[in-house]
Amino acid sequence: MRKFMFLNKPFYYIWIVVQQAQAFGKIANFVVNSRLRFARNSIFNRKQLVPNFTTSSNTKRTTYIKSLPINPSIMKSLQNSIVPFFFLLFSIGNVNGQTSSSGDTYILKADDFKKQLKMDSAVFYYEKAAVAFQRIKEYEKLIDSYNQLGIIVTRQDKYDKAKMYLEKALSAGLSLPDNANLVIATTYISLGVVYNAEENYNESLKYHNKALSIRLLKLGENDATVATSYGNLGNVYRNNKNFDKSIEAHLKAMKIREKLFGLNSVEIIESYVGLGNTYKEEKKYTISLGYFEKALENKIIQRGEGHKDLVKFYKYISDVYFLMENKWKGDEYKIKWEEIEKKSSNSQKQN
Repeated sequence: MRKFMFLNKPFYYIWIVVQQAQAFGKIANFVVNSRLRFARNSIFNRKQLVPNFTTSSNTKRTTYIKSLPINPSIMKSLQNSIVPFFFLLFSIGNVNGQTSSSGDTYILKADDFKKQLKMDSAVFYYEKAAVAFQRIKEYEKLIDSYNQLGIIVTRQDKYDKAKMYLEKALSAGLSLPDNANLVIATTYISLGVVYNAEENYNESLKYHNKALSIRLLKLGENDATVATSYGNLGNVYRNNKNFDKSIEAHLKAMKIREKLFGLNSVEIIESYVGLGNTYKEEKKYTISLGYFEKALENKIIQRGEGHKDLVKFYKYISDVYFLMENKWKGDEYKIKWEEIEKKSSNSQKQN
């Protein structure tokens, strides 16, 4: 019996292993079936009997084609087409799997460092994640990585660097089939925050309005993140001295939060504070005071008397009383927040 070489090893049987593997899918099954049919038909033409052989996507199976020898042309065809194809699929699947997995691992590490406030390490791993996701064209994860980088460096007052990351996120986002994606809304918000910090309010409003449009389209009016977008707009309008627009936006946010979370919720406090600040800037101190007092009442319900989180609310009220030239009430609230801060400081020293 003649010997034929297959992958540099002598053998007398063709041995084909068809194994379930997600990376192969229907394409691999089609190629294997077509080559097996070719081999079987060639052998039948020589009037040799071979058993039926099958492939299955549901079971692991080893199939033998017997009654050899087979002519060298069939052997060469199988060797030159199936084996390289399987090798290529294994390689691509392995590379893509490793890259995706490594990107997700980098994200987990970055998130962990961010929670620990180790921002330089977080930036390092978000950048590595972005490279990994760029390589395999996982654009939503790529955008999220750049968004996180933009947010971190914005908080470090590195606005040019933040815009660099966020423009990369936006560029990737606009290449998506659906460029009204919620992850792109986060990019727009982050750009709005950067431009607000740079006091470029018109540019900031442009990006916040784009984010709001996406959220309204995808989530509808009664959504917490839509309320957040209205609140963002309210703050930028106030900074831009457009008080009527600011109040309008904060009232919309408050209405949504009241409907979703109730009058005594944590979320509605943001609206009370936003409205209080706008009315204070507009020098409508009585109305401002009313909103700050509502915010304080809610926070006391949530945290209890004497909690350190109450400090800023006592400060809000104290400042308004001083602007109203009511020194007695201003000092009353000032003493309250000073006592809480002193108590909190002593507690930290003891710990």
